Amino acid sequence: MIPRHRLLRAPHMAPLRDHPALDAMSDGELCALDAFMSFCTEHGVGDPGEADIRAFARLRAQAPKELQELRGALRHLGLGKDFLIEIAAVQAAVDHRVNFQGIPKGPTRSTYQRTVSVPVEDLPMDWRKTLRRLEIEGEYAPDILDRMSARLGMFVWSARRAGQPADLANTDALRALYADMRARSITRQQEQAKKKGLNDDVDEPRWAYLRSTWEELRRFAWAHGLPEDVCDKLGVTYKHLDGKERQQAAQKLAKAKEAGTRPELLRKAEKMLAQAESLKLPQMRHALRNRAAAIALGCAVPARPGDVQAHHIFGAGIIFEPARNGYRFIYKPQKTAGNTGADIDIPLLLWWNKFIDAIILQDDDPRYLGQLRAKVVAEKRPLYVQYDGTPAVYAWYSRMWKIIAGTGGHIARTLIRDEPGAAGVLLANILNGHKPGSPAARKYESEDLQRATVLEGQDIMASLFDDEDEL
Repeated sequence: MIPRHRLLRAPHMAPLRDHPALDAMSDGELCALDAFMSFCTEHGVGDPGEADIRAFARLRAQAPKELQELRGALRHLGLGKDFLIEIAAVQAAVDHRVNFQGIPKGPTRSTYQRTVSVPVEDLPMDWRKTLRRLEIEGEYAPDILDRMSARLGMFVWSARRAGQPADLANTDALRALYADMRARSITRQQEQAKKKGLNDDVDEPRWAYLRSTWEELRRFAWAHGLPEDVCDKLGVTYKHLDGKERQQAAQKLAKAKEAGTRPELLRKAEKMLAQAESLKLPQMRHALRNRAAAIALGCAVPARPGDVQAHHIFGAGIIFEPARNGYRFIYKPQKTAGNTGADIDIPLLLWWNKFIDAIILQDDDPRYLGQLRAKVVAEKRPLYVQYDGTPAVYAWYSRMWKIIAGTGGHIARTLIRDEPGAAGVLLANILNGHKPGSPAARKYESEDLQRATVLEGQDIMASLFDDEDEL
């Protein structure tokens, strides 16, 4: 603790230096008063009110005890009852937020455990060495390595359950995995249909689920140096599943139709942002502002949940550009491989400021937006934090989208591709971080976009002819 005589020599304490009440203050009260006087001097506050005290508490990270000591110091100075009541209100608000127990944390991405898989540490030792080597070499994005590890875990689980060795050359072990995954996919679809009151006589799996698994098994087999005939056998099954997937209507396209259009979602986000101001409880205002931002920003920057958690961070993946008074999202997506990926570099129009500003400010006075923005940038704070200050867990972003759009946040990457014509294709590739013409770019195109692109092409061809010409 700074000695009392040094505190009193500070320039901002000059107006109070000879006040007789200082002798009656405890060391803690004097320190609290020093911090508050320093804040008022720094921000040019001559007649502080509750908004200034709230900003002081956030910008100077004041704990409830420190605010209590500030109230004691100001009581010694004989300040009015109304001002002391305002400090007590801020103290109660800080105490409520710090000790709030109403946020269900849920599993983070790293702690989530599958019930039909084994953890990485239970994989064969030589497999784990290969996975570690791939991680160090950095050839594959973290998302791909995560999925590869998970699929290998599923294979080992199914092989053991069938009494077979965990060997990618073992046909019976692979058949066990195929049967387990097929049954799980069908059961899941039946359960979802029942919840929606739809016909649940599903008898076909989502082939994309199986195809992605054999894609990772084959990828790992090559990386692990397994014999060519083993890799080829996995490749044959992969191609078979890929063909089945192509014949099956893409589930994400059906979900995109249910989710609604981007303008519809943006209108909902605006409505939520306005509604937050009328809610009585601070934690509910905080939650609704976060949800509104997740939907609105998801329409502008349709990121994968993993990128939201890893890169949507102030001062890192999100920067503020004072020259144009706007935000920019700029980062390398995690799931970037070969010639598929492109960096994200998206400057947002000023219309989007209100969503980001709202989750920076929350209940604080807009006069302090600049200082609070500088604080979250300096702290490298995640874009989405809960009311108690903890970062939102991995599943939070998709959960917000599911509440509003009926499906997870990944659907925004499909919705962005429904903009008409070639300009829409270019826009979607930029926002999704896909190189034009890459397999990933083509995969996300919806039926509406495909149809619009064909019609646009026909219009261009028709325009090459005069009205009297026949095509």
